[in-house]
This record gives sequence, C-alpha cells and structure tokens, in this order.
Amino acid sequence: MERREGLKRLALMAGLGGAGPALAQAVATRPVRDEVALKAIVERLTGGQVQFFGAGPLPGLHEVIVKDKVFYIDAAGEHLIDGHIIDIANRRSLTAQRQAEYVLASTPTLRLAELDLADAITIQRGQVVPGRVLVSFEDPRCGFCKRLHVTLKDATDLTVHTFPISYLGPESRALNERIWCAPSRPIAWEAAMADQEVPGNGASGCGVEALERNMALAEKFRVQGTPTLFTAEGQRLNGAVKLDVIEAALKGA
Repeated sequence: MERREGLKRLALMAGLGGAGPALAQAVATRPVRDEVALKAIVERLTGGQVQFFGAGPLPGLHEVIVKDKVFYIDAAGEHLIDGHIIDIANRRSLTAQRQAEYVLASTPTLRLAELDLADAITIQRGQVVPGRVLVSFEDPRCGFCKRLHVTLKDATDLTVHTFPISYLGPESRALNERIWCAPSRPIAWEAAMADQEVPGNGASGCGVEALERNMALAEKFRVQGTPTLFTAEGQRLNGAVKLDVIEAALKGA
C-alpha cells in the first residue's frame, strides 16, 4: 500500500516537472498591455477616472488610484486587486500608507484669504482677534455639528465662518435653503443648531447658488464628514472636537 502511494507521488511529481516548462512559457507569453489599455480597464470596472498610474509595491503589479482609493492591476490586465498589501515584517499596510500619502499630497491647503466668505455664514463670538478664526463645513442636521455648536459657545473672541453643506440627504438641502434665505442667516443657523424652528419661507425668490459652490468647495478640500474645521492657515480638525483641541490648534496657527 505504501509502495503504491509512493509511486503515485512520484508520478505526480514527474507530471508536474514535465508541466513546469509549459507553465513558465504560458506565464511568459501572457499579453502585456500598455498604460492606456490598463487605465481603460480600471475605469470600466470602477466607474471612476484614474488619478494616478505607476509602479506597484510588488513586481508585476501596477498601482492605480481611483477616487482616492488604491487598486492594483497586473500587466496583462487580467486581475484587479481591491485590498491591502501588508508588510509583514513591519506589520503595516503599504496600501493604507500610500493612500494617506496621496490624499495629503494632492489636497490643496485651505487659506482663509482665498475663500469667498460671502458663501459662508459668519458668527462672531466676542471681539475680533487676528488668528482666532475657524472655517467650518457643517450640515444643519448633523448631530456632531450641534455638539460642536454647544462647545463653541464657551469660546471667547472667536470668528467662525461656516460653509453649510448638505451631506445628509434632501432634507438637509431643504433646511440649508431655508437658512440661506432667512432674514438673518446667523440667527437661522443658530436656530437650526439648537433644533429650533428656522424663520423664513425657504428658497422662494432667493438665490441659493452658494450652496452648490459650497459642496464643490468641500469636495476640493476632501471634506469627508461633518463637522470639519480648519484654522486660518489650513490645519484640519475632524469631528466634534473638544475646546482644548481647538484652542491648541488656534495657538499653533
């Protein structure tokens, strides 16, 4: 019995050995597509435009970035990899690292002087003090924005320029239009943040093009969620951060 099993293993090994050259030849003769063809494949599969195409972290793989996400594709265009390549020795994701580096390098720095503050709702808390300025992107229905609103009530001598955006669906857009067309936008915004009735009749006879520009501005600076805050010099703070974090950022600016 053992002898028969041994013969089977030998036969199998011989068969594989014979197939080795054929297999190597098959790999060697796989088609190699050019960059244009590979980009077209990726765009067809992902539904997005390729932002970056280059050498991958492993031989035989190209790195492709679509919608700020890293993919990999082989030279033949037969396999698209959606997942992480892990550096086992250092226990880190090469994919996550590369994605973070790309987003950081390709995101413009927000500068207060370059913004059209006519598209923002400005609320002044105390005196105007140079450097004590925040730019925020917020959705009027966002619970974390309302929490931030409570936090900022304890801030002194702070100017907040809020660009209202609609990330939480059509209800947010309707509320933003109501706020934007209210007799006083700061008062209407304060009411929305306090879950109170917003005065006004909505967008009737009122231009709301600024709300579209604000959505484009949020996309430009890669605002992924609300609230997102920036100092006047572009330091980003994500979420309903505490006042001590905000004060430290303002001092750093």
